[in-house]
Amino acid sequence: MNLVKYFIHMPTQPTTEKSFWRESYKGTLYPELSQDITVDVVIVGAGITGLTTAYLLKQAGRSVAVIEGDTVGGGTTGRTTGKVTSQHGLTYYELRKHLGKETARIYGEANQAAIGQIAAIIAAENIACDWQRDDHYVYTTDRSQIEKFRQEAAAAAELGLPATFQTTTPLPFEVTAAVRFTNQGKFNAQKYLLGLAKAVNGDGSYIFEHSNVTSIKDGTPGRVGTKKAAVTAKDVIVATNVPTLPLAARGEYCILEYPTESFIVAGRPDKELQGMYISPDKHNYSILPIDVDGQHMILVGGEGGHLPGLRLSKKAKYTRLAAYAEKNFGVSEITNEWSDRDYLAYDNIPLIGKLYPWSQHLYVGTAFRKWGLTNGTVAGIILRDLVIGAENPWAATFTPSRLKPITSIPRAVAKYITR
Repeated sequence: MNLVKYFIHMPTQPTTEKSFWRESYKGTLYPELSQDITVDVVIVGAGITGLTTAYLLKQAGRSVAVIEGDTVGGGTTGRTTGKVTSQHGLTYYELRKHLGKETARIYGEANQAAIGQIAAIIAAENIACDWQRDDHYVYTTDRSQIEKFRQEAAAAAELGLPATFQTTTPLPFEVTAAVRFTNQGKFNAQKYLLGLAKAVNGDGSYIFEHSNVTSIKDGTPGRVGTKKAAVTAKDVIVATNVPTLPLAARGEYCILEYPTESFIVAGRPDKELQGMYISPDKHNYSILPIDVDGQHMILVGGEGGHLPGLRLSKKAKYTRLAAYAEKNFGVSEITNEWSDRDYLAYDNIPLIGKLYPWSQHLYVGTAFRKWGLTNGTVAGIILRDLVIGAENPWAATFTPSRLKPITSIPRAVAKYITR
């Protein structure tokens, strides 16, 4: 992109990075873990995965403790795009081609179910999180991609997903092809997490903030330690990006998943826009219009899909996104800009289940391929069922022990290095 032609009317940009969603977090709400306690299940991480799992387990009659090193939403979930959708780019044709129709079907079914689960929790707990239903589109402006989009729409529809092929969208510029998923969702992820945390805390269950985990022990019982105290529990769930403990887990999971980095800016557009959008084209644009506290905002993401550290100029990426937001949506001021690091498994299916095949009561949920709001909710459902001993039709597809990554690592790494 030639930036010079946009600089004359460039939007103003903030001087510091801060997620738009984190504006809803006003300060520490929960104490640091300072004395030993015993519960049924201890969960490391107070993001979408940890808090969804905690909520569902509490609903199933288990006592839980969630231990967070930062604050509720202080990790990846607080830096999300805010989209709640089963459309994860051009996904289903490739999943069916490489992993089979049944795996693709289960992935879509699970993520569609996650949308319904989130909506049900919001209604049951009366969580004020700006929840809105809307359609989601993956689009292209590249005519050479039209057939690929037709294949994606056909594959997704065959799997029972609400997909159609289109050549027009509500976007204020022309597209050559799009796949539309109807009746998806969007919300303020930080407000949703605060609502989940409120529902979890109390009646023998706990949320702890600013409590860095220093040790994790599997066994009967399991144990999670911090600098000041420990939680003893039958089951332990690690709901963080890369499991850092037990110490061997970091090395193990680095050969099962890899990081990518993306960038987002937020501002007020000069007109309202319906729909949510993402493109696989060169700059990987992601577009989210949303009404928050009575104000119409737009989040524009992209300039990502690279391994962190390969390209270092964050400011240039924010400037390109700001230029794109001004040109296409009339954004005159960027109120927030931030980046996020996400992890992907080498076969593009999240890792949810026993941390190791030999783990007794130690579980993990990670590698959500940039779609953590639905995949993290899928993880919560699967982990709840594994802990309580219930059958889950998706568990085998998502289990970490399925993956033999060595043959896929070179292909995945090359994909991001050569962009």
